[in-house]
Order: sequence, then C-alpha cells, then structure tokens
Amino acid sequence: MLRTKLAAAAATVLATVSSVLLAPSAVEAKPSPDPLAGLTVHPEWGSITGKSGVLKRGCHKYAFSYAIVPPEGIWAIEVFISGPGFKNLAASAFLDGYDPKSGSGHYKLCRVTTRYGKFKIEAKVSVDNGSGHITEGRLPADSYRLRAPR
Repeated sequence: MLRTKLAAAAATVLATVSSVLLAPSAVEAKPSPDPLAGLTVHPEWGSITGKSGVLKRGCHKYAFSYAIVPPEGIWAIEVFISGPGFKNLAASAFLDGYDPKSGSGHYKLCRVTTRYGKFKIEAKVSVDNGSGHITEGRLPADSYRLRAPR
C-alpha cells in the first residue's frame, strides 16, 4: 500500500515537472526599442549614403559612405540598414581613434532572406565631451534601391 502511494506521488510529480518544462512559455516577446527614437536630426553633423545597385544571388557585401563633422569630443557612429517593409537587416559602427571621419563601410545581405526594393540607411552619432556628458543625434536618412539582376 505504501509502495502504491509512493508510486502515485512520484507519477504526479513527474507529470507536473513535465508539464512545466514542456509547456509553451507565457512570456510575451517585446520588440527591441528603436535606437533612433526621439533623436534630433543634425544635418550639420554630416551624412550617410547608401549605394543603389543589384541585389545579387547568394550572400554579398554592399557598400555605403559616410562623412561626419561631430561636435567637440570623442565620437561614435552606429549605422542601421532597413529594407523593404522596414525590416532591420544590418548594422555597423565607427569609432573616434579607430576610424576616419569620412570613408566607406560595408554590410552583408543574403538574397534568400532579403527582397528587392527600397532600402534605408540611418546613423546615430554619440559624442562624449570628456566629462561624462554624452550628446546624441542622428544624421539625415538616405534611401536607395537594390534591384533584380537583368
């Protein structure tokens, strides 16, 4: 009798543990916050430009160019590329002391996960004045097209 009660209790514990471990999660996924939300556009800080072209078969690198004139201090640029439907596709970054104030960058896209159409490139600029005060803003966005091969 005791053995039967212990077996029944063990079976109940195993069923409870299994249902907890195998049950779908009730936690809702929250979208990531937009890193550019609420930032003022500063055309005087420079520009970022995407390059139109062909969206090639397979995975390939695509280029963009940037040029900045940041406020005084140590600067950083975060670059964000979105594609048709405003789907976030790629990102890049440049840092004072490592990268020049103007130049080009690359990002990688794969045709299997991206469709032809209009793309947008945006950049967030952050500047530390040396005393811990950080000023943030964004460069004007640029739109460009990646089309199907002819």
